[in-house]
Amino acid sequence: MKTLSVVNHKGGVGKTTLTVVLLHLLAERGLKVLAVDLDPQANLTLCLTQNISEDIPQSYHLLIKGSSQPISLGNIDLIPSSLLLSQAEFELVSMHARELRLKRALSTFNSYDLILVDTPPNLGILTINALIASDGVLIPVETQFFSLSGLKHIFMVLQELEEYTGIKTQVVALAPTFYEKHVALHNKVLEELQKLPYKVLPPIPKRVGFQYASINRGDLKQLDQEALKILSTYAEEVIKWLRGT
Repeated sequence: MKTLSVVNHKGGVGKTTLTVVLLHLLAERGLKVLAVDLDPQANLTLCLTQNISEDIPQSYHLLIKGSSQPISLGNIDLIPSSLLLSQAEFELVSMHARELRLKRALSTFNSYDLILVDTPPNLGILTINALIASDGVLIPVETQFFSLSGLKHIFMVLQELEEYTGIKTQVVALAPTFYEKHVALHNKVLEELQKLPYKVLPPIPKRVGFQYASINRGDLKQLDQEALKILSTYAEEVIKWLRGT
């Protein structure tokens, strides 16, 4: 079992949508997958269930109580979220080893091939918990100029966590999103990403179908063949990483 977090402290980069699509593509390929919504905005929960409730076991309990019962959504299991999780950010401040809470809680879910964590758009205590709990991170990057400077903060945090905790979290890949091949700026950003010492996956083209996947519970039927083929390479890349190949 491995844990992969989808991380970017900038909002609007397609993080939750990419998470939803990956969940479905990996489940279709026979993997047993657990999704963890670690964002108080609960977008992943809303995408997958069309409902948000504070009255069921969720990621708040996972962090604060140390356990939570996933809900089954067919071939995907989910630990949901709600605004209740925002309370955890305050409660964790006074807790011992607060950065390790998620890592310890997830260690009990060893029947899954993959735990996929959707993180909030910041580098606060929830994201730090996700980074420490993860074997790897997938970083969606919008093909815009300011996205490049934001990446430096993520790399810096990963380096500091390794220095102070001894835990090394692998950057599995960078995932360029909302790409338009005829826009010069997008191609320039892509060139700059490819200069970095990390794998850069094929850019996800800007498509209405990709965005609709997040509100249709991951339904990929509105994706054109080009976009679906690219996203399938993402799923295959995650599987290769899981197998260590």
